[in-house]
Amino acid sequence: IFHECDLLIAESLTEGLLDGLDPASLACRVSCLTYEHRSPAPPPTPWFPSAKLRERFDGLERLAATLNGAERRAALPSTRAPDPGFFALAHAWAAGEALDDVLDDEDLSGGDFVRNAKQLIDLLRQVAEVAPDPDTARTARIAADELFRGVVSASSVVGEVTTP
Repeated sequence: IFHECDLLIAESLTEGLLDGLDPASLACRVSCLTYEHRSPAPPPTPWFPSAKLRERFDGLERLAATLNGAERRAALPSTRAPDPGFFALAHAWAAGEALDDVLDDEDLSGGDFVRNAKQLIDLLRQVAEVAPDPDTARTARIAADELFRGVVSASSVVGEVTTP
């Protein structure tokens, strides 16, 4: 896994924290490893689509705290904490909602949404390659495919030169 939270992702897979989820739920669950709140304003209260995802996020936070403790003891830089700030957007977009509905009442620009969605797609594709559970691997592929639509897929072809 090529990602700044690679060890946390690998441990999440080992602990089964990504298993047994539908594609939209897996997308929102993985988004907390790609998204980072950067505004000087406090982040909004996170939205969790189910109690199961709330429990999985809590498990991930505990896992991150354990990892951070080991990193401190080894005098290594700490892995950043998971951030649920993109949960609702990732879930809605992966579930097929329209961009206007997804970004309604959000302080995120369309460009920032696309950038975050592409990072999420990249990580989901990596998870699909390494997940020990075949169902999780399949669900990660489906989630990545469901996120790669509309403005996200269109942004990938902007600037491509076509020959007649």
